[in-house]
Amino acid sequence: MSKNEVLEALQYLTPEETLEVIEVASHLLRQNIALPKNLSLVQAAERMRSFYQIGSELTQWTDEDPEEFQDYQNYA
Repeated sequence: MSKNEVLEALQYLTPEETLEVIEVASHLLRQNIALPKNLSLVQAAERMRSFYQIGSELTQWTDEDPEEFQDYQNYA
């Protein structure tokens, strides 16, 4: 996604959602700045673990009930 696309998409978010995006982006940027140049795959996975744990910001919109997923097949 380009910078212009991101800025345009931000216009459609509520102020609270925009602030959340900014906070997550700032956190990721701080982590990226602090990363050593030769980070191992294990170290990188450990640093990203919190983002992928159940209940994190990246997983809050996932559908955890596989039964409900079957209902979506007719929407394609």
